Formats: sequence, structure tokens, C-alpha cells
Amino acid sequence: MLFMYISITLNLKEMKTIRKTILVLTILTCYAVTSQESSGRKRAKEKKVTEKIDRASDKVNNVNKTINASTDSITTTVEDTKRTLKELKTTIFGEKKNRKKTEKNIEFVTVDISNIAYSNENAIKLQDQLTKIKGVKKVSKRFVNQNITFTVDSKESADLLWEQISSELQKAFIIKEMGDKNILLSLN
Repeated sequence: MLFMYISITLNLKEMKTIRKTILVLTILTCYAVTSQESSGRKRAKEKKVTEKIDRASDKVNNVNKTINASTDSITTTVEDTKRTLKELKTTIFGEKKNRKKTEKNIEFVTVDISNIAYSNENAIKLQDQLTKIKGVKKVSKRFVNQNITFTVDSKESADLLWEQISSELQKAFIIKEMGDKNILLSLN
């Protein structure tokens, strides 16, 4: 009855507006219902996708852990191998420091003069001439108990060094002993 009363009192234009409003409200209600259903479906799909992504992420993390463990293992193996090779090299060839000392010892020629004064003129001339010989890097002098020792840094043999000393200076000394890397002299 209420409806009849409304319809009588309202004119035709108002009826059209009410119908349109009802139609719009009906459409909006249908859209809201369908969007709620599709939102629920979307949420379910999103949840499944999220679960799949989480599982994939877990798998990637496990693979990364395995790779890191493998990398650490390989690094340790390489370091151990380097250390072993270094020890093997040292065992076969000796320590690097010792090899250099041995090589340097071979490059020295010693000239010993017994029973001589430190300031002897011939010893000073001998040191000067040894220093000027080609291929001689350094000549060092040591004096102990009236004996002078010249250490000559040269790859040449003792005999070749002695041959390059002037004959006048050679006459001032007597060769008591000569080896490949040493000469023992005394004053003449």
C-alpha cells in the first residue's frame, strides 16, 4: 500500500529517476558481490603464488649454502695444495735464503796475507788494484792477529784475479797456496 501511495503522489519524472537509481544500486550491488568473489579468488591465487615463491626461495637458499660450502672446501684444498707444493719445493731445492747464500759464497774470492802490518804499503796497493779489476764488485778488508784477509766479490777465479795484478806488485808477495776461490800469500 505504501508503494501505491508513493506512485500516486510522485509524478512520472520522479518515477523514472527512482527506477534509474534502483537500477544503478542493483548494478553496484552485483559488481560488489562479483568483486568480492574475484578478490577471494585473487587472494587464493596470490597465496598459492606466494607459497611457490617461498618454496623457490628456500631452494635457492639451500643451493647457495651448498655452493658456499663447496667454495670453502675448494679454497681450503687449493691453499693446502700450495702449502704442500711449497714444502716439496723447499725439500727438493732447499730454502731460498740458503740457496742465495750458497751462490754468493761461490762468487767470493779470499786473499789472505799472513804476518803483515795493517798499514803495509804493498797490502794497500793490492787492495787498490783488486778494486780496479773488471768484474770485481767490492773488496772488503779484515785484519786479525797480523793477518789481512781481502774478500773479493767476483765471479772470476783466484788465478784470473792474480794474473791481473801488476807484475811489480806480484813480486812483493810469495804465493803459498792457491785454490779456485782462495789465495794464501806472504811478504817476499
